[in-house]
Amino acid sequence: MLKKLVTLIFIVVGASLGIFAIPELIRLFNLNVPEILKNAYVDGAIGIIVFFILFYWLIDRVVNLIIKGEKSLLNINFMELIFATLGMILGLMIASMISLIFNFMGFTLLKNTVPVILAVVLGYLGFQVGLKKRDEIQSFLPERFQSSSSKKRVLDNTKLLDTSAIIDGRILSIVECGFLDGTIIVPQGVLDELQLIADSTDGMKRDKGQRGLDILSQLQNTGHPIKIVPGNKNIKEVDQLLVAMAKESKSSVITTDFNLNKVCQVQGIKVLNVNDLSEAIKPVVAQGDKFMLNVTKAGKEENQGVGYLEDGTMVVVENGKHLINKQVNVEVQSVLQTASGRIIFTKKVND
Repeated sequence: MLKKLVTLIFIVVGASLGIFAIPELIRLFNLNVPEILKNAYVDGAIGIIVFFILFYWLIDRVVNLIIKGEKSLLNINFMELIFATLGMILGLMIASMISLIFNFMGFTLLKNTVPVILAVVLGYLGFQVGLKKRDEIQSFLPERFQSSSSKKRVLDNTKLLDTSAIIDGRILSIVECGFLDGTIIVPQGVLDELQLIADSTDGMKRDKGQRGLDILSQLQNTGHPIKIVPGNKNIKEVDQLLVAMAKESKSSVITTDFNLNKVCQVQGIKVLNVNDLSEAIKPVVAQGDKFMLNVTKAGKEENQGVGYLEDGTMVVVENGKHLINKQVNVEVQSVLQTASGRIIFTKKVND
């Protein structure tokens, strides 16, 4: 049934192009043609034949595209569909106003094709804007007109993403590995702070901000559900905004900020600290364990060599200064826990 409908549309389009285009082309190039070609029915038939010769192969693709579009629409909730429709209506209104300009032009083909193209393009853009900017549009409405879900903005099992965790970058690998479930929420305040850092005159800050924006873009490309929401416009400080949104929506906060971590714990908010996760999954080594190590530099003490595990843990090799830039088999002698992390003391053993 759908294929028949698409075929009918192709017939109408072909006939319309024939009726409008053939007389225009004859007039434009001052062609001497038989009288029969000046008949609208003949022009329409020629238009259908030419259009089908050129574009018949597109019918199946258009049908498949419509089926995919139908499935996407069925997955959209009713409120999103309403806002998307309003956006499309606004786009069509803008297209109609622009089309009025072309009505004053004498070129018939231009008058009849450009408005159609504008209607399709602006209608589509309006639909997408209305669909994806629903929360932002609702935020401009008086609070009494906002739905309860819009006020909360986030649902259960969601995570609020802090600026520090985005800049840190490890959140990208965590998401790609599938260790996080639920929707990740990025408040507009966090995005604004990232942009402010990226525009900083300080080169180091600017690099961090640009890295954060790149990480956020890559997060959106992972396919994991990620939403950017307006947040509370009355709260300017990002940490306060995250705490307020987390308390209101019962969400967790993903961060690497020590102070925000403590504030959330005091407020009874669940915190997912990337540093704690990294510490928890560090390889556990014990006295007597053996592993291969790349000695990269000399240590502070005499004849010491130093290398690092993949997670950044420092490994000191006894009498290993002459082993720099070599892969050696080492055995753990002891492990020292310091305020800055662990230090593993080893000695070289025979392979």
